[in-house]
Amino acid sequence: MRIARVGDLWLEIPDVRYSFFDTPYIGHKLGTAVDVYFEDKALFPFEEGKLVEVKKIKTPRYIPVRDDYLLIFEVADFCLKVLHVEPELEVGEKVSLGDEIGELRLSGFFSPWSDKHAHFELRKCEDRYRARGGLTIFPKVRPLVPVVEGREFKVVEKTAHYYWLKPLKTRGSGLTPFGSIEGGLPHYRYGAIFNGNKAMLFGKVIRAEKILENGVGIFKANFEVLANGNRVRGVGVYCNEGRIKLIGGDFKVEETVELGII
Repeated sequence: MRIARVGDLWLEIPDVRYSFFDTPYIGHKLGTAVDVYFEDKALFPFEEGKLVEVKKIKTPRYIPVRDDYLLIFEVADFCLKVLHVEPELEVGEKVSLGDEIGELRLSGFFSPWSDKHAHFELRKCEDRYRARGGLTIFPKVRPLVPVVEGREFKVVEKTAHYYWLKPLKTRGSGLTPFGSIEGGLPHYRYGAIFNGNKAMLFGKVIRAEKILENGVGIFKANFEVLANGNRVRGVGVYCNEGRIKLIGGDFKVEETVELGII
Protein backbone atom coordinates (compact mmCIF):
# COMPACT_ATOMS: atom_id res chain seq x y z
CA MET A 1 0.00 0.00 0.00
CA ARG A 2 1.48 3.34 -1.05
CA ILE A 3 1.02 5.84 1.78
CA ALA A 4 3.26 8.78 0.90
CA ARG A 5 5.69 10.25 -1.61
CA VAL A 6 9.07 11.86 -1.01
CA GLY A 7 10.17 13.45 -4.26
CA ASP A 8 9.88 10.66 -6.84
CA LEU A 9 10.12 7.89 -4.23
CA TRP A 10 7.03 6.13 -2.88
CA LEU A 11 6.84 4.81 0.67
CA GLU A 12 4.97 1.48 0.69
CA ILE A 13 3.82 -0.64 3.65
CA PRO A 14 1.39 -3.51 4.36
CA ASP A 15 -2.21 -2.80 5.37
CA VAL A 16 -1.37 -1.59 8.91
CA ARG A 17 -1.84 1.48 11.07
CA TYR A 18 0.48 4.42 10.49
CA SER A 19 0.85 8.00 11.68
CA PHE A 20 2.40 11.20 10.40
CA PHE A 21 1.42 13.47 13.31
CA ASP A 22 0.38 11.43 16.39
CA THR A 23 3.71 12.10 18.12
CA PRO A 24 5.36 15.04 19.95
CA TYR A 25 8.63 15.02 17.97
CA ILE A 26 9.68 17.88 15.71
CA GLY A 27 10.30 15.85 12.55
CA HIS A 28 6.64 14.87 12.51
CA LYS A 29 5.44 18.40 13.26
CA LEU A 30 7.38 19.56 10.21
CA GLY A 31 5.91 16.87 7.97
CA THR A 32 9.14 14.93 7.40
CA ALA A 33 8.56 11.63 9.23
CA VAL A 34 6.09 8.77 9.52
CA ASP A 35 5.61 6.02 12.12
CA VAL A 36 4.46 2.58 10.96
CA TYR A 37 2.90 0.10 13.41
CA PHE A 38 3.93 -3.17 11.80
CA GLU A 39 2.19 -6.27 13.12
CA ASP A 40 5.45 -8.18 13.47
CA LYS A 41 8.88 -7.21 12.18
CA ALA A 42 9.71 -3.92 10.50
CA LEU A 43 9.72 -4.10 6.70
CA PHE A 44 11.74 -2.02 4.26
CA PRO A 45 9.39 0.62 2.75
CA PHE A 46 11.16 1.57 -0.52
CA GLU A 47 11.98 -0.28 -3.74
CA GLU A 48 15.59 -0.94 -2.81
CA GLY A 49 18.34 0.20 -0.50
CA LYS A 50 21.46 -0.76 1.42
CA LEU A 51 22.16 -0.68 5.15
CA VAL A 52 25.20 1.54 5.63
CA GLU A 53 25.22 2.33 9.36
CA VAL A 54 23.91 1.10 12.71
CA LYS A 55 24.22 3.18 15.89
CA LYS A 56 23.09 2.40 19.42
CA ILE A 57 21.81 5.62 20.99
CA LYS A 58 20.84 6.71 24.48
CA THR A 59 17.22 7.62 25.04
CA PRO A 60 16.02 10.68 27.00
CA ARG A 61 14.71 8.47 29.79
CA TYR A 62 15.59 4.98 30.90
CA ILE A 63 12.00 3.71 31.05
CA PRO A 64 11.13 1.38 29.44
CA VAL A 65 14.65 0.85 28.07
CA ARG A 66 17.96 2.72 28.17
CA ASP A 67 19.02 2.30 24.54
CA ASP A 68 17.51 2.53 21.07
CA TYR A 69 18.83 1.85 17.58
CA LEU A 70 19.38 4.22 14.67
CA LEU A 71 19.69 2.59 11.25
CA ILE A 72 20.79 4.37 8.08
CA PHE A 73 19.98 2.97 4.64
CA GLU A 74 21.09 4.40 1.31
CA VAL A 75 18.00 4.87 -0.88
CA ALA A 76 18.66 6.32 -4.35
CA ASP A 77 20.58 9.56 -3.71
CA PHE A 78 19.30 9.92 -0.14
CA CYS A 79 19.52 8.25 3.26
CA LEU A 80 16.65 6.64 5.15
CA LYS A 81 16.80 7.15 8.91
CA VAL A 82 15.06 4.43 10.94
CA LEU A 83 14.47 4.39 14.71
CA HIS A 84 13.03 1.86 17.21
CA VAL A 85 14.13 -1.22 15.22
CA GLU A 86 16.74 -3.73 16.41
CA PRO A 87 18.47 -4.72 13.17
CA GLU A 88 18.67 -8.26 11.81
CA LEU A 89 20.92 -7.20 8.93
CA GLU A 90 24.63 -6.61 8.61
CA VAL A 91 26.04 -3.30 7.40
CA GLY A 92 26.47 -3.53 3.65
CA GLU A 93 23.45 -5.78 3.05
CA LYS A 94 21.05 -4.79 0.27
CA VAL A 95 17.30 -4.89 0.78
CA SER A 96 14.17 -4.63 -1.37
CA LEU A 97 10.60 -3.53 -0.75
CA GLY A 98 8.97 -5.64 1.97
CA ASP A 99 12.18 -7.27 3.25
CA GLU A 100 12.41 -7.73 7.04
CA ILE A 101 14.93 -5.35 8.59
CA GLY A 102 14.55 -6.09 12.30
CA GLU A 103 12.45 -6.38 15.44
CA LEU A 104 10.30 -3.52 16.68
CA ARG A 105 11.35 -2.51 20.18
CA LEU A 106 10.17 -0.33 23.03
CA SER A 107 12.08 2.91 23.43
CA GLY A 108 12.75 5.56 26.03
CA PHE A 109 11.54 8.03 23.40
CA PHE A 110 8.02 6.61 23.82
CA SER A 111 5.22 7.80 26.07
CA PRO A 112 3.73 5.08 28.32
CA TRP A 113 0.77 4.68 25.94
CA SER A 114 2.95 4.35 22.81
CA ASP A 115 2.90 1.08 20.88
CA LYS A 116 5.89 -0.43 19.09
CA HIS A 117 6.52 1.09 15.67
CA ALA A 118 9.23 1.97 13.16
CA HIS A 119 10.08 5.62 12.57
CA PHE A 120 11.04 6.52 8.98
CA GLU A 121 12.42 9.74 7.51
CA LEU A 122 14.29 10.35 4.26
CA ARG A 123 17.22 12.77 4.44
CA LYS A 124 20.25 14.09 2.60
CA CYS A 125 23.11 11.75 3.45
CA GLU A 126 25.40 14.55 4.61
CA ASP A 127 22.74 15.45 7.22
CA ARG A 128 21.48 12.04 8.31
CA TYR A 129 21.20 12.30 12.09
CA ARG A 130 19.45 15.49 13.21
CA ALA A 131 15.84 15.76 14.39
CA ARG A 132 15.25 18.57 11.86
CA GLY A 133 16.19 18.73 8.21
CA GLY A 134 14.33 15.73 6.76
CA LEU A 135 12.76 15.78 3.31
CA THR A 136 9.07 16.68 3.18
CA ILE A 137 6.68 13.72 3.01
CA PHE A 138 3.55 14.12 0.88
CA PRO A 139 0.84 11.83 2.34
CA LYS A 140 -1.51 10.03 -0.02
CA VAL A 141 -4.96 11.02 1.20
CA ARG A 142 -7.65 8.42 0.50
CA PRO A 143 -10.65 6.81 2.25
CA LEU A 144 -9.40 3.92 4.38
CA VAL A 145 -11.63 3.71 7.47
CA PRO A 146 -15.21 4.61 8.48
CA VAL A 147 -15.65 8.18 9.74
CA VAL A 148 -17.16 8.75 13.18
CA GLU A 149 -20.71 10.11 13.36
CA GLY A 150 -21.83 11.39 16.74
CA ARG A 151 -19.96 11.09 20.02
CA GLU A 152 -20.67 7.59 21.32
CA PHE A 153 -18.08 4.83 21.34
CA LYS A 154 -17.78 1.33 22.74
CA VAL A 155 -14.73 0.17 24.69
CA VAL A 156 -13.41 -2.82 22.73
CA GLU A 157 -10.04 -3.31 24.45
CA LYS A 158 -8.38 -2.27 27.70
CA THR A 159 -4.59 -2.20 28.17
CA ALA A 160 -2.33 -1.04 30.99
CA HIS A 161 -2.12 2.53 29.65
CA TYR A 162 -5.07 3.14 27.32
CA TYR A 163 -8.35 1.92 25.83
CA TRP A 164 -9.36 1.22 22.24
CA LEU A 165 -12.76 2.66 21.36
CA LYS A 166 -14.95 1.78 18.39
CA PRO A 167 -17.51 4.34 17.14
CA LEU A 168 -21.13 3.24 17.45
CA LYS A 169 -22.14 5.16 14.32
CA THR A 170 -20.15 5.97 11.18
CA ARG A 171 -20.71 7.70 7.83
CA GLY A 172 -18.55 7.46 4.75
CA SER A 173 -14.80 6.90 4.82
CA GLY A 174 -11.67 8.90 5.50
CA LEU A 175 -7.95 8.59 6.08
CA THR A 176 -8.68 8.55 9.84
CA PRO A 177 -11.85 7.97 11.88
CA PHE A 178 -12.09 11.75 12.21
CA GLY A 179 -12.00 12.10 8.44
CA SER A 180 -9.03 14.36 7.77
CA ILE A 181 -7.81 14.93 11.35
CA GLU A 182 -4.86 13.08 12.89
CA GLY A 183 -2.92 13.53 16.12
CA GLY A 184 -2.57 12.96 19.83
CA LEU A 185 -5.25 15.36 21.05
CA PRO A 186 -4.57 17.35 23.15
CA HIS A 187 -1.66 15.59 24.91
CA TYR A 188 0.82 16.29 22.11
CA ARG A 189 -0.51 19.88 21.92
CA TYR A 190 -1.06 19.93 18.17
CA GLY A 191 -2.86 18.06 15.42
CA ALA A 192 -3.04 17.91 11.65
CA ILE A 193 -5.67 18.37 8.94
CA PHE A 194 -4.84 16.60 5.69
CA ASN A 195 -5.40 18.75 2.59
CA GLY A 196 -7.17 21.59 4.32
CA ASN A 197 -7.12 24.44 6.80
CA LYS A 198 -10.25 23.59 8.79
CA ALA A 199 -12.25 20.57 9.92
CA MET A 200 -14.99 19.64 12.37
CA LEU A 201 -14.31 17.80 15.63
CA PHE A 202 -17.29 16.92 17.84
CA GLY A 203 -19.29 19.81 16.46
CA LYS A 204 -16.55 22.41 16.78
CA VAL A 205 -14.57 24.01 13.96
CA ILE A 206 -10.83 23.36 14.13
CA ARG A 207 -8.68 25.80 12.13
CA ALA A 208 -5.07 25.34 11.06
CA GLU A 209 -2.52 27.95 12.09
CA LYS A 210 -0.08 27.08 9.33
CA ILE A 211 0.03 25.01 6.15
CA LEU A 212 3.07 22.81 5.55
CA GLU A 213 4.77 22.41 2.18
CA ASN A 214 2.84 19.17 1.66
CA GLY A 215 -0.53 20.90 2.09
CA VAL A 216 -1.23 19.59 5.60
CA GLY A 217 -2.66 22.12 8.06
CA ILE A 218 -1.25 22.18 11.60
CA PHE A 219 -3.43 23.37 14.49
CA LYS A 220 -2.94 23.94 18.20
CA ALA A 221 -4.82 21.41 20.33
CA ASN A 222 -5.85 24.08 22.85
CA PHE A 223 -8.87 22.19 24.14
CA GLU A 224 -9.60 19.40 26.59
CA VAL A 225 -11.23 16.04 25.93
CA LEU A 226 -14.10 14.80 28.06
CA ALA A 227 -15.09 11.14 28.40
CA ASN A 228 -18.53 10.73 29.98
CA GLY A 229 -18.16 14.29 31.25
CA ASN A 230 -14.76 13.79 32.91
CA ARG A 231 -11.45 15.19 31.69
CA VAL A 232 -8.99 12.67 30.28
CA ARG A 233 -5.45 13.03 28.96
CA GLY A 234 -6.55 12.73 25.37
CA VAL A 235 -7.35 10.63 22.32
CA GLY A 236 -5.01 9.18 19.72
CA VAL A 237 -6.14 9.27 16.09
CA TYR A 238 -4.22 7.37 13.38
CA CYS A 239 -4.29 6.73 9.65
CA ASN A 240 -5.78 3.40 8.54
CA GLU A 241 -7.07 2.66 12.05
CA GLY A 242 -10.82 2.66 12.60
CA ARG A 243 -10.54 2.73 16.39
CA ILE A 244 -9.74 5.68 18.67
CA LYS A 245 -7.13 5.38 21.42
CA LEU A 246 -8.44 6.84 24.70
CA ILE A 247 -5.80 7.78 27.28
CA GLY A 248 -7.18 8.24 30.78
CA GLY A 249 -10.40 7.44 32.61
CA ASP A 250 -11.67 4.25 34.20
CA PHE A 251 -13.84 2.13 31.93
CA LYS A 252 -14.74 -1.49 31.26
CA VAL A 253 -14.77 -3.42 28.01
CA GLU A 254 -18.19 -3.16 26.32
CA GLU A 255 -18.96 0.07 28.19
CA THR A 256 -20.31 3.00 26.15
CA VAL A 257 -18.27 6.20 26.33
CA GLU A 258 -19.39 9.64 25.11
CA LEU A 259 -16.56 11.91 24.00
CA GLY A 260 -16.49 15.66 23.62
CA ILE A 261 -14.15 18.66 23.74
CA ILE A 262 -14.25 21.94 25.65
